[in-house]
Amino acid sequence: MNEVTQQHFKPRLLMFFTGIFLMTFGIALSCKADLGTSPISSLPWVLSMFQPWSLGTITIVMNIVLIFLQPLILQALYVRELVGQLVTTLVFGYSIDFSMGLLDWFVPASMLEQWLACLLSIIVLALGIFLEVRAKIFLVAGEGVVSVLAFVTHKQFSLIKNCFDITLVTVAVAISLLEFGTLKGVGAGTVVAAVLVGRCVHLYESRLRFFDKWKVDV
Repeated sequence: MNEVTQQHFKPRLLMFFTGIFLMTFGIALSCKADLGTSPISSLPWVLSMFQPWSLGTITIVMNIVLIFLQPLILQALYVRELVGQLVTTLVFGYSIDFSMGLLDWFVPASMLEQWLACLLSIIVLALGIFLEVRAKIFLVAGEGVVSVLAFVTHKQFSLIKNCFDITLVTVAVAISLLEFGTLKGVGAGTVVAAVLVGRCVHLYESRLRFFDKWKVDV
């Protein structure tokens, strides 16, 4: 373990796992709101509606595919990062199913409750992303493949991220229409999440200076 990796490792590890849990809880809450989940979860959520596997299991499978794509795109093998992403993927997927179980009792009774749950999910998801990224332990697979694509194409991370999210949502919409003849799992909440999650993360970055004491430069 090098000097940079050792810096504030324990608090960063706590931030990392707290961030993962908050991200998955936010995803689960958006699913329960039933207005459309975040772009990164739209495809697994739609698939889970007609497949025998759970949302967490499908998320794990999709992320493993994204992990294997990275060395193919980059034409290089970086074992530590890929193993880290694999471990993160397993924790992430099982945490989604755990969070879905925690919210099993929650069924919004009105459109107002649905939108309140949707907005709360965005706030929680963004906080989780902020903590996970700030910890600088490992990237989740979605961010990993976007980073690789940005490096290979020499494009901005934000641009590739937007294209990646749009692709996932488009595929989710197509599958939903083919399977159900209508939109399920993707909706107004997906659009709102796509717009607000990034802004909420930026707000946390500018306001939650408390976490700067554990910041590392890598």
